[in-house]
Amino acid sequence: MNTLYLKKLSVTLLMASLGFLSLSAIAGQDSNQRLMIEQTIKQQQQSKATEAARQHAAAIKAEECKKQTEHGKDAGGN
Repeated sequence: MNTLYLKKLSVTLLMASLGFLSLSAIAGQDSNQRLMIEQTIKQQQQSKATEAARQHAAAIKAEECKKQTEHGKDAGGN
């Protein structure tokens, strides 16, 4: 009975140790993960800036086309 108790205790301690080992492995970020996250955030920011610049350029082009169209109507009417 004493050996059975020791075996159960040993198995319990082993399982608890494995559980703590698993938690510590997933608990924190290492430098590689942090670097990848920073790069991803930087790429997302660059993508947003590029999209904003593209939309701004499209708005300017649309405004220029509108002015040219209005200028053409004025010139054609005179």
